Amino acid sequence: MKHLLWTLTASLLMISCGDFYQFGEEPDDWDGVSMRITNAESCVMVGDSMPLGIEFSDTSKIGSPVFWMLSDPNIAKLRNDTLKAHQPGVVDVMAIGGNGHLTDTCRVRVIDRWEAGDFHRWHPSDMVIYADISIDGKPWDSSTMMIGAFVGGELTGLAVPREAFGIPYAELRIWAPTNQGQGKIDLRCYDRENFRLYVLRDDIEYDAYQTLGTLSNLYPIKFER
Repeated sequence: MKHLLWTLTASLLMISCGDFYQFGEEPDDWDGVSMRITNAESCVMVGDSMPLGIEFSDTSKIGSPVFWMLSDPNIAKLRNDTLKAHQPGVVDVMAIGGNGHLTDTCRVRVIDRWEAGDFHRWHPSDMVIYADISIDGKPWDSSTMMIGAFVGGELTGLAVPREAFGIPYAELRIWAPTNQGQGKIDLRCYDRENFRLYVLRDDIEYDAYQTLGTLSNLYPIKFER
């Protein structure tokens, strides 16, 4: 029903306002052609922009015009074929193409920004992990990926790339609300190049003042889809 309402709304917008969007004078040779949004299951951090993409089953249709719609303009906004994330939430994206004959939808999650802040001012104790981080079997690229640590749903640490004696590693200092802070550490990786959010499957318990890993024996952290 929601998909139908979106389609009707889009049709009314295009019909009632001729200069709002108008497909080119293309022949209606779209029989048997399908299209797919390539941004399915994407995750975008507030402030980031994600290009929207389409794949047609008929490669000769590549470059055909596509009209985009969002279910909630408060969560994200559109600029041509780019989505700009504004506030946390979930937004549905609809694409209309094929001279108005084809539609597809996907859901995009928008997450709040991960900002370091002065963790030590608000959290009296910390735990440190000296880690070797990999994502889908590849080394962590700190220029395009953020690693955040959450305890009780609260961001309490961000991984920082380090190097000592020629050894590259990640330092993850995790702060807890109290000296007796306990609970599972939820490690997440945000890939701002491919717009994916990874969640570590391994269980790591928070233990104030504990250190995991050394330069000679880094603690392995492996994110996988």
